[in-house]
Amino acid sequence: MPTYSHSKLGTFETCKLQYKFNYIDKVKVEQEDTVETFLGSRVHEALEKLYKDLKFQKVLSLKELLTYFNKLWKENWNDAVKINKKDYSEENYRLMGKKYLADYYEGHKPFDKGKVLGLETVDFLDLGNGYKFHVRIDRLVDMGDGVYEVHDYKTNNSLPKQEYLDEDRQLAMYSLWVKKQFKDLKKVMLVWHFLAFDKEMESSRSASQLEDLKKDVLKRIKELENCKEFPANKTALCGWCNFESICPLFKHELDLEEKSVNEFLKDDGVKLVNEYAITKKNLDIIKKEAEEKLDKLKEALIEFSKKNDIEVVVGSDNKVSIRSFESISFPPKAERGELNKLIKDKGFWEELSNLDTFKLSKLVRENKLPDELKKKIQKFITKAESYRLSLGKK
Repeated sequence: MPTYSHSKLGTFETCKLQYKFNYIDKVKVEQEDTVETFLGSRVHEALEKLYKDLKFQKVLSLKELLTYFNKLWKENWNDAVKINKKDYSEENYRLMGKKYLADYYEGHKPFDKGKVLGLETVDFLDLGNGYKFHVRIDRLVDMGDGVYEVHDYKTNNSLPKQEYLDEDRQLAMYSLWVKKQFKDLKKVMLVWHFLAFDKEMESSRSASQLEDLKKDVLKRIKELENCKEFPANKTALCGWCNFESICPLFKHELDLEEKSVNEFLKDDGVKLVNEYAITKKNLDIIKKEAEEKLDKLKEALIEFSKKNDIEVVVGSDNKVSIRSFESISFPPKAERGELNKLIKDKGFWEELSNLDTFKLSKLVRENKLPDELKKKIQKFITKAESYRLSLGKK
């Protein structure tokens, strides 16, 4: 039975190429641990220890909790842990973790609210239609009188708005699993502990909201399974991606980092981008000659990108992004008699402003034409692969 998770769906939504590398191609790359994930793991482990000891009627002192955290940190830290923010050191992050735990400890002692039913709970929610959803709850608590709480610890340095949490998928899906486990259940509260801010935030879902969420998750799974194209998507999270070295958006730039100055300047991609940038800047002065030269350089850049399987080519001071897309064209105006009549008969003439072929192409690409009309105009359509180049600073 296919199994999905919040992180799996989230990867697909953030970057389809990363999803393909990870879950379809199963590309083996060195898994880099970032200091943010390292910090989060150690804090989670320390809090798990705190509540696990409570089950055995042992209440850790704050000093004992921090000693345990420091021990975990020292035993697990290694030089391969990646620190993206170069202004801060390992010690800065360790001290952050200590503060998170100290603030949490002081705000929740003596830890006697509700009965802890599970820590780092691992199970699967049956979605029907042959699908399962992975459930991992940091802490599950029975508050009595049919009220259950799903707790989640967050160590990120951003505090979301309440409306974002009210739309959160992860914990809401977990609450579906909780509902199936306990017959006395009346309500499930979702509780986030934003440790960097020493702040708790809550949300809950109605039965109808959960049913809609389940349908939406199944819909997204179908979209994922039917996906045929997996383009890379550049986001603020790219620096934390383990596939950056083989991503077409960064592959060329990272390859150049290993080269000497002379090798860098002799790189075909660097030379093409440098010349392309200079030519583009001089376009107003030598417009005709430059346009011809740009076209040739564009062809050369497209060929270079296809040959090397990359989408970003890097020069000395600039880079060129190359994206392919399917262009749609129609017969010239003098030869559109039959097409014009077809558009008029189907009631699209006014919308297309006397057959604006740009608008018509857009409707075709976005699949917004009625099926009958879409089929009939196919013979008028010429499709070709086109490329869009964008020059930008490194």
